[in-house]
Amino acid sequence: MIRVLVPFLAVASASVLAVEAPPAIKPLPLTAVKSGSDQYRSLCAALKNRCDAAKETTLWKSKADANAFYLINSSPELMKIEKVGSTWTVKGTWDFSQYHHSHSEPNQSDDELSASGVTLYPALYPLGKNQQAVALVSQWSTGYSGGGREENYADFMQINDDGSYQAAFKDILFSSREMIRACFSEQDYARKSHCHDESWRVLQLKITDEGKAYYAWEFITQSSDWPSFTDKSEITTSVSREVKVPFAERAQ
Repeated sequence: MIRVLVPFLAVASASVLAVEAPPAIKPLPLTAVKSGSDQYRSLCAALKNRCDAAKETTLWKSKADANAFYLINSSPELMKIEKVGSTWTVKGTWDFSQYHHSHSEPNQSDDELSASGVTLYPALYPLGKNQQAVALVSQWSTGYSGGGREENYADFMQINDDGSYQAAFKDILFSSREMIRACFSEQDYARKSHCHDESWRVLQLKITDEGKAYYAWEFITQSSDWPSFTDKSEITTSVSREVKVPFAERAQ
């Protein structure tokens, strides 16, 4: 789950004038085109039936541009399509099938998770005034009796007009969740209480234009814990923050 924090208003105490903070620079979530709709069929026909069920192909549209659409499949591959008049035109294709994700092995201290695949998250992320990225997410999971655990890590990939791409940020925790069963006896279930120990982490982004070639990204990870046999009011939350600039690791 990705969202951007809302900017605040600063108040000048001397002049009592409200000074608006710079506009928020937000990721652009893509909206699914409903399978079987007229728009879906029109796009698939224009793409010469590339809407392949075997590749789990999905179609998406941009809220910022009514004429911009995207195809995502399980390769994973991204294709941008634009409509000019009545004609659909492919504006770019990015094939990530040969990309070696930075989180391709389980953590050294934890070998119980198994790889569940790499997917493209349906959103565009601004890296600079003229650069965008997509999140290539490596998924890891395991099942427990009455619960389970999953972790997702993102490489944010700058996409270029010529179909090339580069990793702007690597191995960023995207989200995670764990649920462990705590009820085992009839007495436990009779309490009608929360029967799991649960924890989850969610990434938020705050993107700032500091007048440089690339924006500064603040990675804000919110971690929550909900112990078993407690009400939701007992959930505890902590937040960690880290500011990074795209390609900083490559420059080192």
